[in-house]
Amino acid sequence: MSDALRVAVAGNPNAGKTSVFNRLTGSRYQVGNYPGVTVEAREGTLLSRFGVGEVTLIDLPGTYSLTPISEDEAVAYRALTDPATAPDAVLLVLDATNLARNLYLAIQLFELNLPCVIALNMVDLARDAHLHVDADALGRALGVPVVSTDALHGEGFAQLASSLLALVDEAGRDMARADLLDVSGGPDADENGVLASSLGALIKVSSHAAHARWLLTAAAVGEDGLGSFSAAQSRVLAKLGPERVREATQALVIQRYHQVEQILAQLPDSSAQERAPAMARSAKIDRVLTHRVLGPLAFLAVMALVFQSIFTWSEPMMGWIEEAIGLLSTFAQDRLGPGIFTNLVTEGLINGVGNVLVFLPQIAVLFLFIGLLEDSGYMARAAFIVDRPMARLGLSGRAFVPLLSGFACAIPAIMGTRTLPRFRDRLVTMLMIPYMSCSARLPIYTLVIGALFEADRVVFGPFTVGGLILLALYLGSTLVALSLGLLYKRTLLRGPTPALVLELPPYRLPRLKNTLRNVYDRTKGFVSDAGTTILAVTVVLWGLLSFPRVDEAQLSPGETKIERSLGGRFGKAIEPVLEPIGQDWRMGVGLVGSFAAREVLVSTLGLVYGIEGVDDDDKPLRETIRNAVEPETGERRYTPLKGLALMVFFALAAQCMSTLAVVKRETRSWRWPLFMLFSMTAIAYLAALLVYQGGMLFGWR
Repeated sequence: MSDALRVAVAGNPNAGKTSVFNRLTGSRYQVGNYPGVTVEAREGTLLSRFGVGEVTLIDLPGTYSLTPISEDEAVAYRALTDPATAPDAVLLVLDATNLARNLYLAIQLFELNLPCVIALNMVDLARDAHLHVDADALGRALGVPVVSTDALHGEGFAQLASSLLALVDEAGRDMARADLLDVSGGPDADENGVLASSLGALIKVSSHAAHARWLLTAAAVGEDGLGSFSAAQSRVLAKLGPERVREATQALVIQRYHQVEQILAQLPDSSAQERAPAMARSAKIDRVLTHRVLGPLAFLAVMALVFQSIFTWSEPMMGWIEEAIGLLSTFAQDRLGPGIFTNLVTEGLINGVGNVLVFLPQIAVLFLFIGLLEDSGYMARAAFIVDRPMARLGLSGRAFVPLLSGFACAIPAIMGTRTLPRFRDRLVTMLMIPYMSCSARLPIYTLVIGALFEADRVVFGPFTVGGLILLALYLGSTLVALSLGLLYKRTLLRGPTPALVLELPPYRLPRLKNTLRNVYDRTKGFVSDAGTTILAVTVVLWGLLSFPRVDEAQLSPGETKIERSLGGRFGKAIEPVLEPIGQDWRMGVGLVGSFAAREVLVSTLGLVYGIEGVDDDDKPLRETIRNAVEPETGERRYTPLKGLALMVFFALAAQCMSTLAVVKRETRSWRWPLFMLFSMTAIAYLAALLVYQGGMLFGWR
């Protein structure tokens, strides 16, 4: 054992597990109201203000059980049992309003014979629902310390920390070890001895009894890949046969639930624990928000409000940032004087990165709304609403949870597919997620909409052209994702449609402090990317667009210096491929550079027009693009139709190296990320081609 006591934090989704973890460690990890938010184990140290003693807390994925149905449950089990990662104890977070359901996981944890402290969380909601849960009586029934907590207001955390610190001593761990290892079961649970004989055979080829139970259930659900069966274990399971394995697993589940009933019977007013908590208010709201017709309409209205707010609320702050960047560029130009270093600072660093930071307010507004919808409990309703159309694709509404997360970032959304039970369903969802318009695409959308469309023109009451175009892009990319999911499920990745098993948590007032913290952390990450990846790529592109340097006398009529640069020549080389979709070589350079980070397209355009000298007046990039003309014809270089084709391409193309890397890690193969890259690029090009050429046929410009 290491010097620090290692305590795993486990619990059901919606039990407040990550909130408890954050309270004890001072962390700011995201709290969501559906499974899959925590997709990997996270670590934090118990705050010193709770007492003396080093305790490391590991926040496990939220799971309803340790049965290996999905990857997140396998991750939790491996973290608890692998000798390299096994904790010294477990902090189990139980929802006081759903105690009967939560205790099934508790039984499985007790089978591991690990010391345990229980946080009986959400006691405030239990009181509101008129549920009385006696923590002391529960502790006596379980044989482990139980502390009532309210993670929202901080109630009970000093006592909870004291119980954890008591585990530092070996005697304290012995006192916190549950004596519930004899799963004797109820009447007729194992009348033929199938479970006892099956476990007896598996124990001989397993490290311990709990592992034998886990292998049995793994074989029953057909997830041998998660179980990683050895040759000896496979032989035993083959000898038992599928029917005997299923019968033994059923008996095991019955025995565990019988134990839950025995525990509840020892509590005062135990009948109250068997009833669902009073959710009258949530039930009334759900009659509208989960209605077959009204629910989708409400969801569409919520999304329209979100995207309209992105434009309306952020515009003043964007203007301030644009002015600040212009002033900073002028200041640097005046102080440094003419020269190549000045060009690097003003064109490469300030204009390049600054033009990306202009869109920081819109990113913050998007994250704010996502946080509020998650924290209120509405995101789980969105998954429920789309279950019926998702079922027609061969997927469940549970798959829509990571798809919704893709609006923020594809990387954690792809990792969130670990909550899905079958690998093929995970893979289909992974292939769909990059089509969901993530926050990195937002700067491109808003740049093009603001430059080439009447974004502020009011239509349909409170909505504007800009907000509706943005909504159409997000809905369009979502429809493409769903259509391709249907195609994959009918062709490459056939499989049965899984049932939706998703808890609808009660509606709650969003915890504004936590939401604002998440907005800060996420926007900080955006700024960090602008200061690292985007900065590095922008500097490289500046070099490619600035060298070799040529004299004016060497240029052809109408030609600019940038066209003779390495980057300009490359853009000219690929321009014939881009012309059919309405794009020129300048966009070509940006499209290639944006593979490192989508936002680089914005900084590339800032570089191009800065180096060309078009932006000498330090105008905002949106205005520069709006006023750009072709010197030969005097016509506008970019039109609304060209802008629409560009946005369609960007909405569908695989313009993110990091996304491909995480798909490779999750699938353990280069096959699927390469398939994603080439298929998405082809689909994006074809869609942009249809938009541009179709628009030209109708006389649009």
